[in-house]
Amino acid sequence: ASNPPAASVTFSGTAAAGLPLVGTVTVKDAKGASKTVPLVDGKYTVDVSGMTAPFVFRAEGTVAGERTVIHSAATAADVNGNINITPLTDLVVSNIAGRLASQYFDGGEFASLSADELKAESDALKAKLLPVLQAMGVDASIDLLRTAFTPLSSALDKALDVLRVSVDPATNVATIT
Repeated sequence: ASNPPAASVTFSGTAAAGLPLVGTVTVKDAKGASKTVPLVDGKYTVDVSGMTAPFVFRAEGTVAGERTVIHSAATAADVNGNINITPLTDLVVSNIAGRLASQYFDGGEFASLSADELKAESDALKAKLLPVLQAMGVDASIDLLRTAFTPLSSALDKALDVLRVSVDPATNVATIT
């Protein structure tokens, strides 16, 4: 009467800001536990078995030699799915948090993050960017958080090449250019 092995619980995705990010992805759970995995060609897979949703992700390293730290988030509903980590998902997390995504990640008070909240902020950002995204050939149905993409070849990546997100640390106001 041996117990079957527990099914693995993972997230996979792409960390990119115009080019694939070279470095690591750290996932932090609602209880503060974290796990770090390497990025391979901008892609990651992390096993979150035994961890507690919701999750916040931090990709850190370099993009084209420039130090880059970007964030994303996921809820239990996203488990075993794709979660992108891009300057746009970083902005979604910042909008939910009402402050810089890095402070939200470091502070760890995201246990109440809901799937509805993630969807609402992701949809709101997509709506603002849709004219630019569509001009770059991105499908209007894209989910900025969850639609898998390939750095250097997909329409979303081409949009990330031209969209620059900068946040004023004093006002926490993000500007997209």
